[in-house]
Amino acid sequence: MKEQKKIFKKEERGITLIALVITIIVLLILAGVSITMLTGDNGILTQAQRAKNETEAAAANEAATLDEYNNVLNNWINGGTAEPEDEWDLSKVDKVESADETPVIVPVPKGYTASKATGENTVEDGFVIYEGENEVTDSNKEEAQITRNQFVWVPVANVDEMYGTDSTGKKWGKTYEFYESGIREYYAWEEQNGIMIIDPDDSREPDVATDYDSNNNNLQEAGLDSNATVDTFKLQMETDFNNMIASVGKYGGFYIGRYETGNTSQSEAVVVKNNTDIKSGTWYTHYKLGKDIAANNNVSTTMVFASQWDAVMKWMYNSGNEEKKKYTYDSTGKGNYRDTNGNEIIPTGSNPAYGVNNIYDMAGNVWEWTLQVFGSHTRLIRGGYYACLGYPAIGGNGSPASGWHSDTPTSGGSFGGDGSRIALYIN
Repeated sequence: MKEQKKIFKKEERGITLIALVITIIVLLILAGVSITMLTGDNGILTQAQRAKNETEAAAANEAATLDEYNNVLNNWINGGTAEPEDEWDLSKVDKVESADETPVIVPVPKGYTASKATGENTVEDGFVIYEGENEVTDSNKEEAQITRNQFVWVPVANVDEMYGTDSTGKKWGKTYEFYESGIREYYAWEEQNGIMIIDPDDSREPDVATDYDSNNNNLQEAGLDSNATVDTFKLQMETDFNNMIASVGKYGGFYIGRYETGNTSQSEAVVVKNNTDIKSGTWYTHYKLGKDIAANNNVSTTMVFASQWDAVMKWMYNSGNEEKKKYTYDSTGKGNYRDTNGNEIIPTGSNPAYGVNNIYDMAGNVWEWTLQVFGSHTRLIRGGYYACLGYPAIGGNGSPASGWHSDTPTSGGSFGGDGSRIALYIN
C-alpha cells in the first residue's frame, strides 16, 4: 500500500512537470502573439502610431480647410464672390487682386482699368475703376478723376437681400430703413414662406409710374421709340432688373457711380470729379443718360435701383466702422445741406469729408433719382439736397444718406433740381 502511494506521487510529479512545460510553451506562444500584436504591421503599437499620424494629418488638413473656407468667406464678404471665379466670363472681365490686407479678387470689366492709386485699390475702402485702358497711379490720378468715368465696386454677400419673388414668379427689389438700433425692412413689402408681397400703392421696383409713363412723349425723352408703350417700358425695366440681379449673383456685386451724374444738360453724361452740371432735366432725361454711358457691351448701366442704393448703405452699415455705419442714418457733417455752402450745390466730389468708401455726395448736394416708383405718379429720390436739413432735423424731416423723398418725374426737380447716380453691372 505504501509502495503504491509512492508510485502515485511520482506519476503526479510527471504530470505536473508536463503541465508546467505546456504552460510555458503556451505562455511563450501568447507572448509571441502579443509581441506580434503590439509590434507587427497591424500591431497595436503600429496601429496606435498610425492613428496618431493620421489624426495629426487630419488636424492639419482640417486647419488648412478652415483657412481656405475663411479666405473664401472673407473674399465673399469683402469681394462678393458669389460663384467660383472659374464661372466668371473672362471674355468680359479681368480678375484683379485688391490691395486689402486679405486680398480680394474683383471682376473688372474689360474696357475699364482698376486703380493702382493709394486709397483707391482696396475693397474695404472702395475699389475704384476708371473707364479706359490707361493705368491710373498716384502720379496721374488727379487728372484721371476729372476726365474719366469712375465707378466703385459694391460687394454683395447675399443677393437674396436685394430682391424677392412674388407668387407669379416676378422679382421685386427690397429696400430698407436704417437706424442706430439696426436695419429694418421697409414696410411696403414683406415675405411669407419665401413669397414676396408688395403694396401696389406704395414704393416698389421695377415698375412704372402709370400717370406719366403712359405718355409716349415722356418715353421718347427716356430714349424709347415712338411705338413704346407703358407696357413695353415696364418690360424693359423688369428685364434690366432681372439682368442686374443675375449679374450680382454671378459676380458677387455691382459698381456704383463714384460721383453724382454730371453733364446732365448735355447728350452724354459723365461720372467725374468737379462737375457742376448735375441737376438739369427730368427723371426721363436722367434715365436716358444712365442707359447710354456704358463704355461697351461687356457692361450695362442704368440709373441706380433703390435696392442697389440700399445695398451700398448695408455695406457701409455692416463694415465694422462706426463712422461709416453712422453715415447711413445720420449724415451730419458728411454732406452739403442747408447753410453749409450758401444753399447752393458744390462740384461733385469736391469735399473729401463727404465721401465714404470712395463714393461721394450720397448725402446732400442734390436729391438723386432712382428707378423706384411710388404709387402711380412719382419716383423716389434719395439722400437729401443742398437746401434741406440734414439729420437730425426739427420735425423728423432729416435726410441722411439713406433718406428718401418722392417727386413727379416730369418736374425737373421740385426741390431745386434733382440729380441722379448711375450704377454699372457686368453682362
